[in-house]
Amino acid sequence: MATSKSVVLANNDVIYLWWSVPKKIKNCLGFSIHRIVDGKEEKKGLYATVGFDKKDDPREAPQTTDEWPIQSFNWKDLYAPHNKVIKYKIYPMIGTWDNLAIDYANSITTGPTKRTQDYGDVKVIFNRGILSTQAFSKSGKKGVTVTKDEAKELITNPTSLWRKRLGGQMLYNVNAFFKNPDKGKYYAALYELTDEVLIKDLVRNKDTEIILSNANSSKSKTVNGKKTTVSINDGTNSDTRTKLHANKKITVYDRMLGSHIGHNKFVIYEKGGKSKSVLTGSTNWTPTGLCGQTNNMMIINSTKIASQYKNYWDQMKLEDQNVKKQEKDFRKWCASNSVTNKINTNAELTLWFSPNTVQKTKPKNAATPVDMKEVFKLIENARESVLYLVFNPGSPSIIEKIKETAAKRPKTKPLFVRGAISDAKIAARSATTIVSSDILAKPDTYYTDLVTGVAAIPGPFSYFEAELLKLGFSTIHDKILVIDPFSKDCVVITGSHNLGYAASYKNDENMVILKKDKAIAQAYAAHILDIVNHFKWRYKLQSKIIKAGAKTLAEKKKVLDKEWGDLKENDDWMDFYFNAKGFVNYNKFIF
Repeated sequence: MATSKSVVLANNDVIYLWWSVPKKIKNCLGFSIHRIVDGKEEKKGLYATVGFDKKDDPREAPQTTDEWPIQSFNWKDLYAPHNKVIKYKIYPMIGTWDNLAIDYANSITTGPTKRTQDYGDVKVIFNRGILSTQAFSKSGKKGVTVTKDEAKELITNPTSLWRKRLGGQMLYNVNAFFKNPDKGKYYAALYELTDEVLIKDLVRNKDTEIILSNANSSKSKTVNGKKTTVSINDGTNSDTRTKLHANKKITVYDRMLGSHIGHNKFVIYEKGGKSKSVLTGSTNWTPTGLCGQTNNMMIINSTKIASQYKNYWDQMKLEDQNVKKQEKDFRKWCASNSVTNKINTNAELTLWFSPNTVQKTKPKNAATPVDMKEVFKLIENARESVLYLVFNPGSPSIIEKIKETAAKRPKTKPLFVRGAISDAKIAARSATTIVSSDILAKPDTYYTDLVTGVAAIPGPFSYFEAELLKLGFSTIHDKILVIDPFSKDCVVITGSHNLGYAASYKNDENMVILKKDKAIAQAYAAHILDIVNHFKWRYKLQSKIIKAGAKTLAEKKKVLDKEWGDLKENDDWMDFYFNAKGFVNYNKFIF
């Protein structure tokens, strides 16, 4: 099949595959995928979870893609070994559901990849913090969804298998960061700090200094002998703060900003009075941040970049010692101290810090903050694609800029947009505004799936059981923007910044803009597309349920069974992917 194509992307957590064929394959009931590790092909296909008309119970008889082929043109491998050269063999499976044969002549072999976190001077780490998965749902009693209380116990307990699975390599990397054999000193700036394991890591080293912000929340409190829930300015961190202040080996600075927040999540390692490396990203230091939300983490081994973080940390410390909070001098420093350094030889890493505006709150008709000006310019200059994950960026934000940029593109060269948003209201608005653009209205159905919100399966149907969506406010907590990941001018934007005006005006934030590193850009792209594709189908099901007005579980199940069932027992499933001209190439920016 000479014109078949395939692309494989990888990061530390997942390897994602896409492939195409030029025309519909007769009697093809799907594809089986075999992993090739260091040149040796595995005998069995990848693990599969959905079969034909529930003829087997996956609990009792787990299958592979040899028996339950993939009726799609993309798949992800969550179990590939780390730091091995891996290829994949994609086989069309021909025949009937109970008598499938491999079509060796038309197989597709992907190029090589590696599941890794190591990218030269940078480590890039993603967790697997999605609770709305069948694996997690089925970790409890059969037919009974894991409750929120059970989930909290699973992700908090240091020995829990599910904590290890959901937190992934983040847990190891934080621990390793504080076990540096060259004993040194650590400086932290954190928003939320409640995870007991991470707290032990943080205070293990003598003379550690921590800037700990207030994290507003509600908390149970006894008032006049009665237990009640009250809003507390520092409800999340108050217990941790008390314990840290009692520890005489470390120093804690209370950065209490009221309605504003010190939203940073970074730690600097220093040796001999010289900053050596910095750990940053979107991950709050809580069990939920590690294991109950999607998040990313970056460890940058660069003296210049770590020193710039330390300069920012010193500015916050100076303010706290002088009992000032986000005053004019601090804001001016943030606005005028953006620095770009080389990393990984030819890549460029730019740092921005917040707050960097004159006003403390975003006024009407607000001026564009200096960091967002650069972000917007990069979006405007996108050649092919813009991918993102956000929690709640507020408005204005990258959402409006992406819509505006996409609308200006000629019909012959549309902008490829994929994104997922945790906040339900913004997700609904964004899905409408971006998708409704006439310029993006394409004949193939995939162009109606540009933006997704989050959802979980509400009840059991087919091979699926009900799922738990989230524990707190957020499901997607990443703050990531990736532009043109296959171009030499690729861009990754990440950090603690929510990618909207509000973060620049109100919060302590750090933003990393990394340019011209395709390996890192593609690692982030794999993470984004993984999350988008995970939630897109669930979000569609939720939309169908709402549209149908289904209220009871029985009504919802009726809608679900109608909209999606088991694997098709003929080759009609492929019709969805083809038009009169052949394969509908919905991932044009990839192929």
